[in-house]
Amino acid sequence: MNLATALLPARAIALALACSWAAWAQETPHPNRLAWLSIFPEPLPDGASQLSLEVTNQFLRPDREDTANDTTQALLAGEDWELVSDLATDLGPGRINLRTRLDHRSGGIFDRLIMNWHELLGVSQGGRNQEPAFQDQWVLVHDGRVVFDSTSPRTFIPGLDVSYAVPFGDGADGGRLGGSVQLPTGGEQIMQSSGGLNFMAGAAGWRSFGFGRLWAQAEEIVVELPQGSALRAVLSRRQYWRAWAGIDVGPWRGFSLDVALAYNETPYGTGLVRIDKYGLQQTWVVRHIRCPHWRFGFTEKAGDFATPEITGFTSYRF
Repeated sequence: MNLATALLPARAIALALACSWAAWAQETPHPNRLAWLSIFPEPLPDGASQLSLEVTNQFLRPDREDTANDTTQALLAGEDWELVSDLATDLGPGRINLRTRLDHRSGGIFDRLIMNWHELLGVSQGGRNQEPAFQDQWVLVHDGRVVFDSTSPRTFIPGLDVSYAVPFGDGADGGRLGGSVQLPTGGEQIMQSSGGLNFMAGAAGWRSFGFGRLWAQAEEIVVELPQGSALRAVLSRRQYWRAWAGIDVGPWRGFSLDVALAYNETPYGTGLVRIDKYGLQQTWVVRHIRCPHWRFGFTEKAGDFATPEITGFTSYRF
């Protein structure tokens, strides 16, 4: 038996696994990992158990740290390292999912790499060159009262998301409906959660064509705050929405590519444009037929600087 013949069973298994993942549903979109949005519910999951490692580099340029009337000041720069776990199981007609995040905040060790990349492309730094490299600052103050201060602890568990989704159709043409509740597992002042229960209701749909699969997902979020919460002074609304639209194409030479554009409202009304302005995000996810469990990708701002962040991630789906 030659090597090619011996590898046939392994190739068949890999192909079957790849097809089975694709047949279940369109994969859930990647969230916006900005620190000041991370205390709100995660996107509606697709029902697959997985483990992800993510790193987000973000900053707030010095000339945007204070409002004109000096009522609000922000120091928000550094990196988030998150280990994200999804544990999903069948329940009735759908799937219940528990998402747990282990977060570590540190200085922006990728600052210089990102600046070199911008220089190589010949594009603007977007103010990144105005901020000293390797900053580690996570503070938001309004009218002299501290809203956020993540100086310590450096490692913590943000709010836990418990969600439930019911699928319909199949992997080629279908969708899912569901919602979630985010449990306040930690304090709001260190950006672990909002301090209260948060709710999300969402829907996703997809349809296959000859060139791939088009998909979309939209969600409405309701924020509940405890009495005395400092967030009450900087939130302009308790209800907002976000949406994604994308295309999943491939395989080509074994590679598949999922490209998405997201629109994210924010509930904030701080007077700081970088926090209050709605943001666009682009996300690129790559898979390969020989590694059916793995995904690699990144997400970053798309055409504006209201959400100055970039996240790289890799995930393993069980």
